[in-house]
Amino acid sequence: MFAKAWKSENPFGLPFEQAEFDRRLAGVRANMHKAGMNHLLVTGPHNIYYLTGYRTTGYYVYQMLVVPLEGELRFVTSKLEHTNVEALSWAREGLSITMTDDPLDITIKACEASELGSGGVGYEDRAFFLPARILDGLRQRFHNSAFIPASGVVEDVRATKSAQEIGYIRKAAEIASLGMKVGIAASREGRTENEVAGKIYDAMLSMGGEHPSGGPYVITGPRAALAHALPERVRMERGHNVYFEVGGIYKRYAASSMRMVSIGPPSAESKRVAGVMIGAIEAIVAAMKPGATSHEVDTAGRAVVERAGLGAYFHHRCGYSMGCSFPPGWGEGTVMDISQGNTRKLEPGMVFHCVPLVVIPEWGCMGFSETLLVTKDGCEVLTDVPRELAVAS
Repeated sequence: MFAKAWKSENPFGLPFEQAEFDRRLAGVRANMHKAGMNHLLVTGPHNIYYLTGYRTTGYYVYQMLVVPLEGELRFVTSKLEHTNVEALSWAREGLSITMTDDPLDITIKACEASELGSGGVGYEDRAFFLPARILDGLRQRFHNSAFIPASGVVEDVRATKSAQEIGYIRKAAEIASLGMKVGIAASREGRTENEVAGKIYDAMLSMGGEHPSGGPYVITGPRAALAHALPERVRMERGHNVYFEVGGIYKRYAASSMRMVSIGPPSAESKRVAGVMIGAIEAIVAAMKPGATSHEVDTAGRAVVERAGLGAYFHHRCGYSMGCSFPPGWGEGTVMDISQGNTRKLEPGMVFHCVPLVVIPEWGCMGFSETLLVTKDGCEVLTDVPRELAVAS
């Protein structure tokens, strides 16, 4: 007879000790209290994983974690995904949704069980995963409650990483760096983007990495001017610059870097633009330290690009926070950006992927990036690939 339930809690282990989950939850609850929230409705897979250890690739199906100011956390998931609640999360209370259930009805039942009354209710207003129908229905049912946008309530706790989180990011950086080196070595005239991307993917997973949250990006020639284009059956040609962006994942924590390869000897213009962009990432590394503002770090890199007359092709923020990661992107953009006008100060334990990149129509792109850990007196570069315009035959 097959088992109907797991015999032990967390049969595959938790990614963190219970004490770390407790610390995270206490920090979130402190933020809830400050914001006047008695409950928080968490729908983003990053935040759910951060608080509980629950993870799935099935987050395209509706799910929610109800976090009260006191008491038990409660999941609302599909019946199939509830297997992950039982086996992967330290918090195991909740209701499951069958194919014939109305998700709103089950969510209301979970909120009632959590005694969601007339207090403030936080919801993730910047999350991709909260259906308007669910939010509207909860507002109608709990009409005496004040529904409060809650961006930052979990994310502010996530911004500074613990020692174990940094260890996972270091491992992810090793995986990303190996993948990048394999991709650069595999590049040559006549090879397709797909062939090279496949070698990168194989190397990263063989080293113990997990399914990447994006890419790997291997885009050749003028096609590299297309933002977030994925590898296709396009061959590398002599004279092309090939854009690489490779992100490694370990325990769902991410690190990434960006490099360029010239197929055959690079042109004088390619050398010049590469030199500018290498100068930009070096300026960012020099500026990144505790007490510096996001704006100051962004300006350090952006100024190098603008002085070279390439500012019109720089369409992006200079960087974004890195940490726990799920597709479609490996960054923690909702946690903290390195960007113009952002006056938030950097603190030791923050981790960023800094990405100075110029995108030039009909020519391609040029960029060099690193994953950087803010330390007590500066920053540490976690990714490890030569910072150069590599040349392939």
